[in-house]
Amino acid sequence: MDTGEYNNIFYSDMFGKKSEKYYRVQKRKMKIVIGLFSEHKNGKILDIGCGDGVITSMLKNFTKANAYGIDISKSAVLKAKKRGIKAKVVDIDRDKFPFKKNTFDAIFCGDVIEHVYDTERLLENVNRALKPGGYVVISVPNIASWYNRGFLLLGYMPIWIESSMKTYTGNPLIKDGMGHIHAFTKRSLIELLHLKGFYVESSMGSPVFADGTRTEWKEKLWNNVDSFFAKKTTLASTLIIKARKKK
Repeated sequence: MDTGEYNNIFYSDMFGKKSEKYYRVQKRKMKIVIGLFSEHKNGKILDIGCGDGVITSMLKNFTKANAYGIDISKSAVLKAKKRGIKAKVVDIDRDKFPFKKNTFDAIFCGDVIEHVYDTERLLENVNRALKPGGYVVISVPNIASWYNRGFLLLGYMPIWIESSMKTYTGNPLIKDGMGHIHAFTKRSLIELLHLKGFYVESSMGSPVFADGTRTEWKEKLWNNVDSFFAKKTTLASTLIIKARKKK
């Protein structure tokens, strides 16, 4: 199974029956991301990896902009279109980027870049599609999160990166992989953005909330601890970077 086929299956599943779980654990990230578009009014925005269009529609309503989206999952794109998003099916690793130069005022790329083989090509396309002075907001799992540092000290595989596409090995506490083929720290992502013609305006961390499968006290404990460490960006579960295209 190649990456394109795997991602199509993975994201169709993610934004199918599992979508409620995804939005539950990512609700703090979604709030932070929407806030980073506070300066933006009207114009055009693009959501790369728009999924079923839930976050895209939030951005659309918040900014009053024309909202576009691309995603590898056909079923997810159909749902996004029903929410009023101008969405189309695109495999970022295989297909030509379907937008012209200087098209968008802002772009959101949420939890996507870690799934893409050619991250540099993706960022080059983002830079090209943005208008001069436009910005991109990127969220990505942090391989250097507080618990991953502990896992590595114990000789366990850190979360957010896998040794195999189909199974997860190396950490008895984790049963399923996430299909990630690249890993990022705050430093590595910022340096990559600088190399691709951006300057970083802000960086922050976000927790990943419990998914509702454990007892109430365990979930409350996890949410509080992860929220505490998210105050230090380099230790957070999720990194959120806002970077502007150099003029």
